[in-house]
Amino acid sequence: MKYKACEKCARSVGLVNVAGNVMMIALKAYLGFVGGSKGLIADAVHSVADLLATFVMMIGLQISARQPNAKYPDGFGKAEYLVAISIYLFLFVIGLYIMHDGYVTIVAGRWVHPCWFALWGAVFAIAINELMFRQSVCAGTQINSPSMVAKAWESRSDVYASVAVLIGVIGAMMGFSFMDPLAAFVVGVMILKLCIESIYESVLKLMDEAPPAEIMEAISSALEGLENVVSVHQIMGRELGPTLELKLILVVPADLSLEAGEEVKAKARAAVANALGMKTRITVVLNPAEG
Repeated sequence: MKYKACEKCARSVGLVNVAGNVMMIALKAYLGFVGGSKGLIADAVHSVADLLATFVMMIGLQISARQPNAKYPDGFGKAEYLVAISIYLFLFVIGLYIMHDGYVTIVAGRWVHPCWFALWGAVFAIAINELMFRQSVCAGTQINSPSMVAKAWESRSDVYASVAVLIGVIGAMMGFSFMDPLAAFVVGVMILKLCIESIYESVLKLMDEAPPAEIMEAISSALEGLENVVSVHQIMGRELGPTLELKLILVVPADLSLEAGEEVKAKARAAVANALGMKTRITVVLNPAEG
C-alpha cells in the first residue's frame, strides 16, 4: 500500500458509488424519458445494475475481512472472487436485455428523436462515472481488492457506454434517428465483453492461478543477496482476495544453526513484504544444500 490514507479512501468507495449511482439513475431516467432517448434510458438501467453491484461488493469486502478460523484456515479472501463473478453474471443478463431492446427498436423502425435534455444527461453521466472509476481503481489497487477493482472497471465501462449514448443522441438530433437505439445496442455489447473477460479472470483466481510475472520477479529480486541463502529453490503463490499467500523454498548451508535459520526466515519475510507493499501471508521453508 502506497499511502496510509488509502484504507480510509477505500472505505468510502462504497458510499461514493451508491450516492453517484442514485444520482445518475434519477437524472438519466428523467432526462431519458423527457429527452426521448432510448440509449440514455438503457444507460439508466445499467446504473441500477451498478447500484446493486456496489452493495454486493461492499458485502464481499466485509466477508473477506474476516479472520481465518479452524473451519476456514485460509481465511475468506476468495469470497471476493465469488462476489465479482456474481456481479458480472447479473450485469451479463442486463447487457443481453439492453442489446435485445436496441435491436428490436432498430428492426421495427420505432425511431426516437432525442433533444438537448438527453445530451446533457449523457455528458453528466460521463463525468460522474469517470470520477468514480478513478477513485475505485486507485483504492482497489492499493489495498489489492479484486471486487473493488472489478467495480472500478465497471465504472470505466459505464464511461464508454455513456460516450456511445452521447454519440447516438447527437446523431439522432442531426437526423440519423437509428443512432440512438444503435447506441443502446452498443452499450449492451460493451457490457457483455466486460462481463466475459472479468468472469474468466475471477475463475482463474479461484483456481489459484499464480501471481503476475512482475510480482514473482519482485519477490526473486527481494531474496537476492540475503545472508545465508545459497539459492531460491521455488516460489509458490496465490491470491486470496486482498492477501497474497506465498511459500518460499530457500536453500541454505547444511550446517546452518536453528537460530540462524529462524533469522533467515524472518529476513526473507520482511524483504518480500517490503518489496511488494501489500498484505502478505508468507511461509518460508529451508532446505539444506547438498554436498
